[in-house]
Amino acid sequence: MHPRSRRDPYHGRVRVSELQPEASAALDAALARAREVVDPADLALAQSTIDCMLGHGPDPSPASDERTADLTAVVEQMLIDVASLDDATALRAARHFPDGGFADFVMASYVIEARTRLRLASDRLLGGAA
Repeated sequence: MHPRSRRDPYHGRVRVSELQPEASAALDAALARAREVVDPADLALAQSTIDCMLGHGPDPSPASDERTADLTAVVEQMLIDVASLDDATALRAARHFPDGGFADFVMASYVIEARTRLRLASDRLLGGAA
């Protein structure tokens, strides 16, 4: 029986993982991999920036250094319009990583954003947690 047939998603708690188990598992696996390859402080910075910009968290503390400011600028621009992320902004952030590290950070930020948006949509539209 499909989960939708058991519950009305607009009147009861429905988990996205019940509706889309394969996609949810893939997203969870991508997030687990991000936690393996990206510095936890960088992941926390991405998460707090995303939470703030999506109206789900407090304003983060002002950037304490160039690295934080550069990484925050990339995450913010990715949220607003990733296609208009300019080379100068990307290069400023990339200089803080060894080869391949910036790509890992960008992909981790994207996964965190997707997970956060999915959780917010699930909470607001389906009445349940992602």
